[in-house]
Order: sequence, then C-alpha cells, then structure tokens
Amino acid sequence: MIWRALVVLLIGVVGVAHAAWADIRDQRYVALVIGSGAYPGAAALTNAVADSGAIAARLHALGYSVVHLENPTQAEVMRTLGVLRWAAEDAQQVVVYLAGHGVMQAGQAFYVPVDAMNGPQFDQSGQSPSEAQIGALSQTVPLSAIVQALSDKPRNKIIFFDACRSVVSLLGDGPGGSGRGMEAGVVIAFASSPGTVAYDGQNGHSPFAQAFLRHVTQNAPPLGDVLRRMRVDVVRQTQGMQVPWVRSSMLQRAFVQPMPPAPNG
Repeated sequence: MIWRALVVLLIGVVGVAHAAWADIRDQRYVALVIGSGAYPGAAALTNAVADSGAIAARLHALGYSVVHLENPTQAEVMRTLGVLRWAAEDAQQVVVYLAGHGVMQAGQAFYVPVDAMNGPQFDQSGQSPSEAQIGALSQTVPLSAIVQALSDKPRNKIIFFDACRSVVSLLGDGPGGSGRGMEAGVVIAFASSPGTVAYDGQNGHSPFAQAFLRHVTQNAPPLGDVLRRMRVDVVRQTQGMQVPWVRSSMLQRAFVQPMPPAPNG
C-alpha cells in the first residue's frame, strides 16, 4: 500500500511547511496548497505559483492552517501528503488546492510535478504535457493518492484541481476522476471537464484561481453554490472554452470558510 511507504517517510520531513506540523495537528481547518510553474522550456507556467500564493493567503485569512509548496518535486509532494495524513487526522475540514500541469490516463487524473517532464519540447497548442514529455506517469502524483491522504475520517475533504485533464491514453472518467471509488465526504472541483485543458490565464491568475478568489470569501454561500458560481465565472472568462467539473460524495451542507459552532439547544 502506498501509505505504508509514506509513513516511513514521515521521519525525514522537515521544513516543508510554513506552519509547524505539530501546530497543525491541533487545528480544525487545514489546507495544503501547491503551485508548480517551473517546468522546462515552453511548458513553464507563468501564473501557477502566483495562483497558489494568493489561494494560500486567502485560506489563511479565512482561518486555515496552511501548508504551501512552490515547485515541489514528486518526492516532496508525496512526503507532504504522508505528513498531512497524520497532522490533519483530527481536523474537521481539509482543503487541497493544486495549480500546475495535469493529465488523465484511463480515467485517472494525475498532477504533474516540475520534475516529471523529461525534456523542453512542448505542444503549445494543447497547453498540456504530452505522454512523451512526461518521463513516466510514475513520476506524477495520482489524484487518488491525494484522496486517500484525506479520507480516513468522516470529515469534509475539498480538493481544487486547477490543472489540465488532457488525455495521454484512454479516456474513461472514473469515480471522481480519481481512478477509484470515493469515500463519503469528498468534493473534487476540477478546473476543466474531462479531456480538456485548464488555461494558465493572462491577467496574473488562471481563470479558475480568479473565480476562487472572487467567490471564496468570509461570507460565501454553501460550497455547492460557490462551485456553481465559479463554473459560471470561468465559462464567462474563457468564452465557453473551459468548463469546470465537479465530483461529490458530500453527505451534508458544507462551506469553504470555517463556520462558528452551532449554538446548543
């Protein structure tokens, strides 16, 4: 199992987060934000790291304990997920935001770290790495691994996948686009529909990140309404070229922003 290996790696993780892991373990609202833009050659993304910084700042302002990684390698992402699984064990809600390149194969979505590409060649028309440009899918981070990292407890798990879902092999959008069945209490908000690209943007942020920053606020409506508003926003920004996609197994109404406890009685 993937998590047996990750648990071993917990011992070697130091300095990967802005907040101390021990402090995060006591928090009710925890977020992991990753931005990858330093890909080789034309595959580089102008806005992904800036997107992640703005998203991390917003979640911190809302009351989350935030772990923010910029241009991490695959090993760094996997180590961080392993520690997050332990540190956020008792959290009420965990949010993950991924900005960078992504691909799909056989219905499973993969996040592409900066060290996963094996050369500078890049298909500018597709704006997403091709199968030949990725050293191997084993160098990527399966979305299923992220779902597994968050799914031990009956809490809210919200994943924002601001990356392409271009197909490098057979398309078959499995449950949640994660290649496996989803546990209860998970929402995956994809920046684009299956088999399509998510644009990096030309105004400092990607269309999806701009929509997040516009609609995820202290007074935002329930998550379902936020995601619908984000979808409309992105469709308008891209003139219909990019349509966000959602998979959900939520059991109750949820909010991105922390909510005060309901009064007794």
